[in-house]
Amino acid sequence: MKITLAIFLFIHGIAHIVGFMVYWKIIKSKDMEYSTVIFPGQISVGDTGIRFIGFVYLITAFALGFMGYDLLKDGLYFREYIWTVTMVSAAVTLTGWPDTKFGVLANVVLIIFLALSEQFNWLPVG
Repeated sequence: MKITLAIFLFIHGIAHIVGFMVYWKIIKSKDMEYSTVIFPGQISVGDTGIRFIGFVYLITAFALGFMGYDLLKDGLYFREYIWTVTMVSAAVTLTGWPDTKFGVLANVVLIIFLALSEQFNWLPVG
């Protein structure tokens, strides 16, 4: 279970790097367009605001990767920070809806898994 979740976290973290690269205009993606408007056309944040959101994508990418690494090693930080990292990930992916629908879905799956994991003690770490 730990290995599967760690792989999921690594892949999800890599996906967050795409968000960073699109919002910093490093790459163009047909799946995620550069836009300075978040929450499906509701709020205009400008170039600086969208770069900040891109930076949050990058930080979240590293945090997800670290959570996966920590889970495989000893889980010292996993239980304490996984919910925070997951909620930040969910919040930042929601800003790009509907382009980020797969990221939102990944976060929903992760939230459900974590909730069930606490209930059934699937991940005895920490």
